[in-house]
Amino acid sequence: MSASPSTPDLIMGNPVARAFAITGDAWSQLILREAFYGVRRFSVWRERLGIPRSVLTDRLQRLSQAGLLEQREATGGTRLEYRLTPMGLDMFGVAVMQGQWERVWAQSPLQERYAIAFFDRQSGARLTPVILGSPHGQPIDVRHVDSVPGPGLKAIPAPTSRRRRTQPIETDRPIIDRSSDIMGDYWSWAVLAAAYFRLRRFDEMHDALGLATNILADRLARMVLHGVLEKTLYQTAPPRFEYRLTEAGLALYPMILAMHGWSERWLCPPGKSPLTLVDSRTGEALHPVVCDAATGTPLDPRNLRWEVEATNPA
Repeated sequence: MSASPSTPDLIMGNPVARAFAITGDAWSQLILREAFYGVRRFSVWRERLGIPRSVLTDRLQRLSQAGLLEQREATGGTRLEYRLTPMGLDMFGVAVMQGQWERVWAQSPLQERYAIAFFDRQSGARLTPVILGSPHGQPIDVRHVDSVPGPGLKAIPAPTSRRRRTQPIETDRPIIDRSSDIMGDYWSWAVLAAAYFRLRRFDEMHDALGLATNILADRLARMVLHGVLEKTLYQTAPPRFEYRLTEAGLALYPMILAMHGWSERWLCPPGKSPLTLVDSRTGEALHPVVCDAATGTPLDPRNLRWEVEATNPA
């Protein structure tokens, strides 16, 4: 009989942790977002994002090494460009669910730009993104998701340190904008994961995540500031606090499900996910994928168009 996995292994070794080790920082998320809009050239990313040259070079290299981008010779053979691979294209569903969260929860003076509608390029039919347990399967009820440890569930090393983007930038692009200011680095995602595993106290999170106390304090404060966690006093002498998910924090779970499914498809051996999601009512395995609610077909950015719709029609 195998031993039960430790809390650090559950949090830092599951498929989502593996995915965020690659795409969990804000610059990588924004680079991928621009790629979904058709950006392929280094100079265009620089112009769109105002990203330092050295940082852009580093992120493009990392995303290419991970398999999300590939470098090709541009038409005419005068320069090289970066294109999304099938692995990178499949990340679109995660971006969509992140954008759906922003539409409701990432308030800003430009909130209306998050109201994105999706349409099939061929038929013009409107598409409604939803998380299904498999292509053409049933919608996942987030209230009834459990997990079963599998082979290879072991905490992975945290990615090498990357300087956090501290100043938000305003662009004219919806999808993955304000949320990258809130959760745009690996440790922010790790803190969120700890909260989903019902760790609420500073010492519990510190023991599970193994990060420096000043970094943990900073990420918790950021989550509280942006309304993802709420801080409540549970002891007065000396003062001790708990950090609980707010409604906005709980609403991020569909995006986490989408990332879990992406990681299973691309980062885990077939049939050997280190942590499998199951429907707690039926025991049926769930392999989350972002699909159109009407047809059950996975969303593919090559086959759809999107536009910002008016949020306050006359």
